[in-house]
Amino acid sequence: MRKEIFMVMMGTLTAIGLAGCGDSLNNSMNDIQTQKISYSQRSLTAPFSDLLYGFSAIEKYVAKGDYDNATTLSRNLYDEFHDAILPPLTVKKGKTYADNMDRKFDELTEAISNKNQSKIPNLIKENRKNLKTIAPILGVSVLSTQ
Repeated sequence: MRKEIFMVMMGTLTAIGLAGCGDSLNNSMNDIQTQKISYSQRSLTAPFSDLLYGFSAIEKYVAKGDYDNATTLSRNLYDEFHDAILPPLTVKKGKTYADNMDRKFDELTEAISNKNQSKIPNLIKENRKNLKTIAPILGVSVLSTQ
């Protein structure tokens, strides 16, 4: 009789133990998924900040007539835009939408390379506005006063 009670108790404890493990395993998997989402959002915050700061720096270089540094910076920002922001934007909003945003960035890079002072300020303003539009779509909070 003692053996049977002991076996029933062990079986019950084993079942409760397994149920508890399964529950904590599911919770830890949910935590991992939450961490992935927040990491991807954090990983996009830096490129957005870099681009917005870079636009301000380009404005300063152009105002000084330093087109060499403005061109170098615009090409670096162009690469960052294409590597970090464009792929997730294409996934979220589609190729046509992403291409329209890309086209304005291309125009800015070209205007800086051609030293076109009349187009640069408007294109910087438009690209800055585009970034502020794209950021919430990609789940990124952008704090900028410009």
